Amino acid sequence: MGIPTPREPENIKELIRTIRARMGGEGSRSDIDYDSLSVWGFNKLPKYLWEQWKTELKERGITWQKFLRILKLHTLDMIQWALRDSLSWSELVGKIEKSIENYSKREQNI
Repeated sequence: MGIPTPREPENIKELIRTIRARMGGEGSRSDIDYDSLSVWGFNKLPKYLWEQWKTELKERGITWQKFLRILKLHTLDMIQWALRDSLSWSELVGKIEKSIENYSKREQNI
């Protein structure tokens, strides 16, 4: 697709884990509302990815708002990456890239 894989944002991953821990630790690990809220907290991960990819995304007709909707499809993937360590950074980015391809105007015009 031509979008480079950015460096894994370890600081954002740690922030997500901190937010999640402060929402309630013991016995609530599987609370999907808290998990989701944690990965979306402060929009740190979306902002980071947008900064890395915005030129390419804009060329493909993807606005910030559309990018957020694409990322929303990957909330569980972000949880698996940040909170569960069951998805690697490259796997997460690959899944997001596939969705970008699916919703890209450039790809749809072919």
